[in-house]
Amino acid sequence: MFSRVLSALAFILPCFCKVYEVVPNLPSLSYDFVVVGGGTAGNVVANRLTENPNFSVLVLEAGVSNEGVTDSIVPFRAQDLLAEPNIYEWNYTTVPQPGLNGRNIPISRAHILGGCSAHNGMGYTRGSAEAYDRFAAVTGDEGWSWNSLLPYFFKNEKWTEPADHHDTRGQFDPSVHSTTGINSVSLAGFPWPIISQHIIQATKELPDEWPFNLDINSGKPLGVGWLQSTIGGGERSSSATSYLGPKFIHRKNLHVLLNAQVSKLADSRHVDGKLTFGGVQFLHGGALFVAQAAKEIILSAGPVGTPGVLLHSGIGDQAALTALGIPTLLDLPSVGRNASDQPVIVAGWSVNSTQTLDSILQNATRLNDAFTQPTLSLKEELISLKKRGSESYSVAFASCHNSRDVSRRVVVCPFREDSDGIQYIYESQRVARFCSRPVISFFLSLKHS
Repeated sequence: MFSRVLSALAFILPCFCKVYEVVPNLPSLSYDFVVVGGGTAGNVVANRLTENPNFSVLVLEAGVSNEGVTDSIVPFRAQDLLAEPNIYEWNYTTVPQPGLNGRNIPISRAHILGGCSAHNGMGYTRGSAEAYDRFAAVTGDEGWSWNSLLPYFFKNEKWTEPADHHDTRGQFDPSVHSTTGINSVSLAGFPWPIISQHIIQATKELPDEWPFNLDINSGKPLGVGWLQSTIGGGERSSSATSYLGPKFIHRKNLHVLLNAQVSKLADSRHVDGKLTFGGVQFLHGGALFVAQAAKEIILSAGPVGTPGVLLHSGIGDQAALTALGIPTLLDLPSVGRNASDQPVIVAGWSVNSTQTLDSILQNATRLNDAFTQPTLSLKEELISLKKRGSESYSVAFASCHNSRDVSRRVVVCPFREDSDGIQYIYESQRVARFCSRPVISFFLSLKHS
């Protein structure tokens, strides 16, 4: 019932007439640019390219529309998008992992317009200035430095009030944020007082180890601060709702095709001794099509999808491709290898409080009353639940050099001591423990990644 009612509560978005679901409706299959993947980055690229009215752009997205997807729109429902399996996921799993006793584990990758920005936990954290400056030093390109990238952070970010419009003074630094960008960013609305108070109090009791940080996105993230999220007006802000929003999607030179699974690059040839491609082959409705690109093909299919497209196109390790019956066009052994991801460890502490965000969700009577016999307090609680982000309001960054726990034995720390290596996210939630008999307990959990 909760899902049905929230579907009705979710705002009705305007129809995007430039987002197509069938190939015959496309005005053409020939464009200047073809972007493979309408995800977090692909939609940004498409938006920026079509600022030039002389460029035509087609975005090929394998997933479905984000429009009307309650679990994506409503911030508190984000965890439902991660259920396995579901249509908003690619439903990938790993090969057996030696470090996990041979288990196969899921790899969450979005299968929806907006990509992981329409699918993730909405946490907004920039890297440290030290990390970006290190990129600049390694590449010899000053464009990667913190000072060079900050204007682009501003170009992206549209700082907005939290959904409850509470006083945010002392919770962020306005000088490192922009109100004129495209993608909404805000502090958490309707913060849960008890956990927030405890976390901030810890910075006063342990200021040397856990100092208070006014803004974790200032380029100096070490310490404990308030979590910022890609939420605006109580709704998720993704690349689909922002960079493909109503202001931009009606551009005559921008078209998006959904349910278009790219199989490989097409029309290969050599120009001045270099391998080039003139088209993109994709599957749609059981039939194969080729979209032509006069200028460029931009692969933005993610860390799993992009190597897959390259390998199917004959770009990769020749021995591996030959074994799969794929003709090699470019022997490039590094394609599809050396993938790495950050581990997440959950540690829980039993606490003597029952104040969690589950007060409605875990009580069928209260949930039913909230919709059928809503009092003012229940209405307010339901609205706050709908517009609330994750269960996290505070975040901490620590240097892995200073870690004194188990993470020091499992985390490789290539960073300087003034750079963040470990992220802590705090949540208060109700969980079930199964011992000799089922016992319901309340926990403060810490996500350690």
